[in-house]
Amino acid sequence: MSFGFLALNSNNDVLISSDTKNLHFLQKRTSPTTVAFTSNDYGGMRRFIYSFSNINTVPVPFFSVPTADYYAISRVEDKGSNNWDIEIIRTGTSSSTPEVYLFAPPTAGSPSGNYGMVVFSADGSSSFDSRLKPLAITGGASVSHPSNPRTSFSSTGLNAKYCPTNASTTFAPTEYNSYTISGQPSKPIFSFFSLAQAEREVIVSENEYECDGAEVYGNCAGASRTYYWTSKYWAFYRGGIRWSNGNLRAGWVVVEKGCNWTYYKDSEFLGIGTGGDSGSGGNWPYSNETINTTANSVIVANGASYD
Repeated sequence: MSFGFLALNSNNDVLISSDTKNLHFLQKRTSPTTVAFTSNDYGGMRRFIYSFSNINTVPVPFFSVPTADYYAISRVEDKGSNNWDIEIIRTGTSSSTPEVYLFAPPTAGSPSGNYGMVVFSADGSSSFDSRLKPLAITGGASVSHPSNPRTSFSSTGLNAKYCPTNASTTFAPTEYNSYTISGQPSKPIFSFFSLAQAEREVIVSENEYECDGAEVYGNCAGASRTYYWTSKYWAFYRGGIRWSNGNLRAGWVVVEKGCNWTYYKDSEFLGIGTGGDSGSGGNWPYSNETINTTANSVIVANGASYD
């Protein structure tokens, strides 16, 4: 830079620069505005919506981790008129909910007080303002998610007839990658956007044969019917992180589940086809694949500094 202000730490990392917009604390929500979805199946499924207003730019969310579950930011939605919704996904069955903190460049805030330091960029807008509680990062990591959400997917116990079975034990996630981030505060907050996605499905089929008359040499001497059922159970996963005393895990969160079934009946009389019947129902699955498992950033800050 040929002019302006630049502050570095002992590792030559940039702390403050007039060429970049530093993030500053805006608002905090201690509980969700809406619980969008909740289920205790599939390892626990939670989706929380936190609504914020009077924010004139795209905010950067951080969340606390009150339980030993997997969390992630799955959506930052502009609702118009400076209103924003932040969606947090989580595993587990606890009633505890995370707190959400929003940060943005200083131009989005309203500073108070007459003392402090303001750094302006070349266009005259502020890039740093000490009166607005600047974001102080305490740690971070680059994480990736395992290619499979669990070690195996079994059809044991699943019923092929019209998707009647709860497939929780089939799809509950078990796999993760571990990382260590030492020296973090007692109340860490995290910015982590869920990018990794996976879908897994298990197909079970069954058929039954009925004959109204006697069987002669393996053929039905009368009316007969053959029934065919197929159920395709599936779960859709998003990447999340779990924190416990310096140990960070990158694992999976089930965010959608479903099952699609098909039915077909083939009728005959004395070996001559007399027509059939068919039907289908349930929810179609996504593509059976894993995507976006490349390295993703986790940023850590001290939540107590913004309470």
